[in-house]
Order: sequence, then C-alpha cells, then structure tokens
Amino acid sequence: MLNLVATGPRMIAIRSGQQDIVEEKLMELFTCSKMAELGHGIDTARVHCLICLLDESGTEGKTRFLAIQESIEYVLCHLMKAEIQQHISFVRALPQIIVFNSLGDTKPMVEKIKAELQCESTSTSDILRRENNEGVIVTFLTSEADGKRKFHEEMLFVKQDYAQLMSYLRIHAPRYLAKAFAPDVWHMVDLRIFDHYEAYEVQYKRIVEAIKGMKLGYIVTETWNREVSMFAEPVGTYHIRLLTFLEPLELKKMLIGLEYSSGGSRIVYLDLYWHGKKISWKHLLDDRETRKKIKKTADFFPKSNFFAVQNDKDELIKYCAQELKAAMPEDTKEKMQEYEKAIYNTQQM
Repeated sequence: MLNLVATGPRMIAIRSGQQDIVEEKLMELFTCSKMAELGHGIDTARVHCLICLLDESGTEGKTRFLAIQESIEYVLCHLMKAEIQQHISFVRALPQIIVFNSLGDTKPMVEKIKAELQCESTSTSDILRRENNEGVIVTFLTSEADGKRKFHEEMLFVKQDYAQLMSYLRIHAPRYLAKAFAPDVWHMVDLRIFDHYEAYEVQYKRIVEAIKGMKLGYIVTETWNREVSMFAEPVGTYHIRLLTFLEPLELKKMLIGLEYSSGGSRIVYLDLYWHGKKISWKHLLDDRETRKKIKKTADFFPKSNFFAVQNDKDELIKYCAQELKAAMPEDTKEKMQEYEKAIYNTQQM
C-alpha cells in the first residue's frame, strides 16, 4: 500500500570498463535484482537504491540497472572497498526521485503538472548525462500486466528544492490525480479509527492489510487527532484519508464487517466520513437494495421502539460480516487472524 506521493530510491551512476565483474560483485555485496530498464518491475517499498552501471565507452544501450534494497549510504561505503573500487572509473550521485502513484491515465496528469511547475520532460539517457545531482526527478508508477510496477516512459525534471517540491506535491496530489480519472469513478473519504484499548499500531496494520488485500483504496494522508466523545471526554483517533473506487455505502459495508473479529466480537470503531458527513449504519438500512438483502423487502417500516431498531442493526452486522468474508482473499484472512490475536493480547495486558 503506497501513498500517492513518496520518496523514491536514490540513484547513483557507476562507470566501468569491466561491467561483468562489477555487476557480479554488486550482486554478491547487496540484496539486489537486475532490471531490463530503469524502474521496470520496481518495488518502491523495498528498493532504496538504484545503480546505473555505465559502460566505459558511454554507449547508452550497454547501461545496466540494478535495484538494491540497502540504503545508498550502505552502498557507497562498500563501493570504497579496494576489490571493487579498482574496476570503477567514477561514481556520481544522480538527482533525487519523487514517485507519484499514477493509478489511471497518466498522460493528462503529467501535462497538468508540467503546465503548473517549471519543469521539463526527461528520459533515462538525459538523467545519466547530468553532471550533478541538482534538481528533482518526478517519475510516475504505472502497473504492468503481471501486477508489478514500472516507471512511466515520461519523467519530469524539476529545478526546485527537494523538500519544498515534496511538500507541495503531497498537498496537491489529489488534485493532479483527478485528471487521471472521470470525476464520477472515485471518491475521497476519511476513515477514523478509535480503539478503547489504544492498540493503534496493531489496529492500523490490520486495517491497512484489509485495504491492501481487498483493494479498498489508496491511502493519501494520515494524521492523529483528538475528539470529544459523547461523555465530553477527549479521545484519540487516527485519521486516514482514502482514495477509493468503491461507492461510500459499499465501503461502509466492508468497514462494519472489519469492526468485528472473526469470532463476532467488536474490536475497533471505524467511522467513515464523505464530504464532511458521517456515513453510519443507518444509511445502509435506508438503502433500498441493502434493506432488501437484509429484511427481504425494500419497503421501509418506521420503528416504534428501540428493540426493533437494534434487531435491524444486528442483522445488518451479520450481513456485513458475510459480505466481508466473501470478498476477502484467503491469505488476507490468515493475516487478519494474526492481528486479531495481537489485539486480544494487548487487551489482556
């Protein structure tokens, strides 16, 4: 699960007249994998350094790319070792990368950014020819057929301070992303997590695992907040802003299911807000299609007492639990059970 905008792996260029030897030693020294081209099949969550291994002649077609899981500091320290240093002509840092998760049609999004920022289109060959590491490379992640990611063919070179540009893009990322989709196919919603036992770290991992495994959406921002409960007591809540392609009521159905463990016990409170308004279980009961599945009728009957309302809510919870179970992949179910055990252990402390 990736944020819309993230820090990309650091890039360094290495020139050598003995590429085979250097590549072999790099593969021995680091946890790395070969790339057919820069950013092809990349896992940005694990890859922290990209090495561009240039041929001594400078022939572009002979450049090799290695994705390394260790940090650039760790890599540079080992490149100082004599047994590999003797095969290297020079080492040069390349501009830093900002990775933008482009989930739809990338081209209109790129054009929008180019129109608003002082930047230019660049390519791998242009990057490798740069004499210094000034500026920032903005690259866009797209999906491949086998589920892996790769850099979009068009990258942007921005003459700006890295921290300032990152801060700007984090704020404006949803606005740019809107250009990649039709306006009615996605929603920006807020998810608020509240846990009586304050096992927020485990609760967060459990929710993110569900979001990832069931493809409920993409996390845009996260933040802590304190709210006042119905008893006028301040309570801590964790807020996640989510970009989702599900209808809010459909997402609320999944969230109600996630509030309960596989054994039927409530282990967390998950509130959903859309356009500043809270989506509650009552909205689901007011939905004709949902009501038909729960009550076997689309007709709405006013409730005369609390117990009738509570019975409907209980039936809704059972229905949401069934829908969640049917939609969740088996490997995700196993991980969710592990998190449930960790949550129960926290509650017993």
